[in-house]
Amino acid sequence: MLCFIVLSGTLAVISNELDWLANPAKRVAPSSVEGMNWQKIYTGAQQQVPVNSLRSIQAPLHRWFSAEVIYLDKDKQRHRMFFHPTTGGYLGDGRWLNWQRFFRMLHRHLMLPLTLGITLVSLFAVVMMAMLVSSMYIYKGWWKHFFRAPRWQHRKTRWVDLHRLVGVWSLWFLLIISVTGCWYLAERWGADATSPGRLTATSTEALANQKMPSIPTFAAMLLDTQRVFPELAIERVNFAKESSDVIEIQGQGRALLVRPRANFVTFDPATGQLIQHHDGRDLSVHNRISEAADPLHFGVWGGMFSKIVYFMFGLFLTGLTVTGTYMYGMRVARISRHELKPRRRIWRQAFSHMKALGWVSAIGICVSIFYGVFIFLY
Repeated sequence: MLCFIVLSGTLAVISNELDWLANPAKRVAPSSVEGMNWQKIYTGAQQQVPVNSLRSIQAPLHRWFSAEVIYLDKDKQRHRMFFHPTTGGYLGDGRWLNWQRFFRMLHRHLMLPLTLGITLVSLFAVVMMAMLVSSMYIYKGWWKHFFRAPRWQHRKTRWVDLHRLVGVWSLWFLLIISVTGCWYLAERWGADATSPGRLTATSTEALANQKMPSIPTFAAMLLDTQRVFPELAIERVNFAKESSDVIEIQGQGRALLVRPRANFVTFDPATGQLIQHHDGRDLSVHNRISEAADPLHFGVWGGMFSKIVYFMFGLFLTGLTVTGTYMYGMRVARISRHELKPRRRIWRQAFSHMKALGWVSAIGICVSIFYGVFIFLY
C-alpha cells in the first residue's frame, strides 16, 4: 500500500503533463504565445457554450499549454474547453475526468469517500515519518553513506548498499512528504485553517440572480485588478455560480508558497464594482502553513524544474519500498551465497509472509484502480 501511494503520488506530480500528451487540444506552439488574453478567451468561450454555464478560466500551466475553461453541460456535469492563450482561438474540448483528476483522486483518497480515504492515505505519512526517524537509529553513521559506492560482490550487500545510498539522498524528500501528509491528516480532523472571508455582490441584479459580466465589464475588471494589485500575476478567474456570488480573480503575488486562491480580487458581476482584494502576505501563520502544504507536497513551487526533481525522487522513494520488500524477502528466504536465480523464491517468500492486513491492502489497491479506470472510461 505504501508503494502504491508513493507511486500514484509520483505520477500525480506530472499528471497535467500526461494530459498534455493525451489531448492535442491542450498543446500550443510556445513561439505563438505572447501572453494571456483573458478577454478574447472569455469572448471565445461564449461562442461555444451559453455564458451562464461558464465556471472558470485557467491560465496555461506552461508556455506550451493552452488556456482552459470549465463549464457545465445541460446535465450540470463539468467539462473542459481549450483555447489559444493569445488569440483566443478554440482548440477543442476534454472531459472533466482526465489524467490529472484520476491520479489526484487515486493518490489523495484511493477513490474512497473523502474522510475515510484521506485518513487512510495520511496515516501512511505517519508511517513514513516513523521510517525516517527510525532509519537514523538503525543505520549508524548514516551520513557517511552519501558518497559511499555500493559493493557489487554479493547480492545482499549490493541491495543493502543501494537501499542506503538512495535512502540518504532522499531524506529531504521523505521529510517534506511525510510532514505535509501528516498535516493533511490534521486538517481532515479539525486543524484546517479558515479561508479569508469573501464578501458578496452588492448590486440588485447580482443579488437576485446569477450574473455574468458583459465583455466590456470583464475587461474593466482586469484593468482594475492590475491597478489595485499590480504584483498579481493572474492565473484564474472564477465566475458567479449563483445569486450574490462575485467574480474572483486569483493568482500569485509576492507571498511565497501559497496557492493562487490566497491572492484575490473580487468584483460585482453586474456592475464591475470592486468588492474586495486580499494579499497572501496578510494571511495568519495557520493559513500560511495550510497554503504551503500543496506546493511543497506536489513540488509545484518551482515550476517544471521542481516537478522534475519531485518526480525523480518520487521514483527513488518508490524504489525504496520495493528494495525494502526484496531485502526482507532475502532475509526470510535464507538464500545461500551460491544459489542460482533465487529471485522468484525471494519474492514468493516475501509475499507469503504478508499478514491479513497486507492482503486487505492488496485487494484495496486493486479495487481502487479498477473503480478509477471504470469511472475514467465510462
